[in-house]
Amino acid sequence: MLHRKILMASAGRTGSDDVIRMSKPEDFAAGPFRAVGKRELKGERAFPCVIDVAHGRTLYVLGIDAQKLREAPFANVYARQAAVSVLSVPWEAGPINDPLPQSAPLYLFSPGRCGSTLLHNILVAANLGGVSEPDIAAALISPAYQKYALLRPILRSATRIYARDLVSALARDGEPFVVKLRSQFCRAAPALLEGSRERRTIFLTRRFESWARSVGQLFKVSPAYLVKEYRQSLLCYSYLSRNSVCHFLRFEDFLEQPHEEMARLSEFLGWEISRDVVDKAMAVGSQSGTRLERASEQGVARWNAMKDDVQRLWTSSGSDVFCEEILRGAYTASGQRC
Repeated sequence: MLHRKILMASAGRTGSDDVIRMSKPEDFAAGPFRAVGKRELKGERAFPCVIDVAHGRTLYVLGIDAQKLREAPFANVYARQAAVSVLSVPWEAGPINDPLPQSAPLYLFSPGRCGSTLLHNILVAANLGGVSEPDIAAALISPAYQKYALLRPILRSATRIYARDLVSALARDGEPFVVKLRSQFCRAAPALLEGSRERRTIFLTRRFESWARSVGQLFKVSPAYLVKEYRQSLLCYSYLSRNSVCHFLRFEDFLEQPHEEMARLSEFLGWEISRDVVDKAMAVGSQSGTRLERASEQGVARWNAMKDDVQRLWTSSGSDVFCEEILRGAYTASGQRC
């Protein structure tokens, strides 16, 4: 049947430069498609890009620079801008890249807007393998996953295939490979870690007040959204601390004592992160050149109009106490002051 075949098409840009939403199949202007076999790829590395839940397929891209993909602050934005051709691969075809038996992704979770892109840049500068914000867990937070229990094993399998092919395309065998995740993927932690050989994780966060201001100035969100998302992120950390070897970082500590915090992370990863690498990475704006570089005047005004409501909901809902208890446990576990 045609839908079981790997299809290949030339790719072109659609003109989309959105760095906020997850990628969709429509992000690629492609066609016409032709059927190809795995042997015809001749060992070329294919980078998984979009999980197409509606059609039971994953879109892969070919012809892009692997190092530039590793360095990109938003991997899928770079992929859809630079792709030469697209593969449409049904999930039943399984992985299409030659495997790296000793490598598995080490996930970096965060609520976003807390220095995760800066941390990714430091790891790249330290020559550690990784990638920033691929759509790796998109199927696990999809409406289909939430609504249809019978589909969940299939969607988890598609996610594992995506993860394996991502590592096979970008990692070096036996070395750590850190995947910086979108903030929404905090909800997917249990399903994402299921069956993973890599039991280490990283969780990076920030104090609620400064985090809410940063998010509220950049995005049109409600007070309820801000409180819910921050709580969800710390519920993710709570899960990670019980079910993985989780390295905890807080943005404020990162800025106050970057060399000490990166020394702790270096020991955790088993990978050298030199002081010089840290200094050079921190001297450059992590969001430079993206739409997230700075808040607009409208965004600042929007935040000023809602900040009191945010603070009231934060305290009246008990979220301040709830989250502080989780963070207190994190600091105690890491040997830092409470």
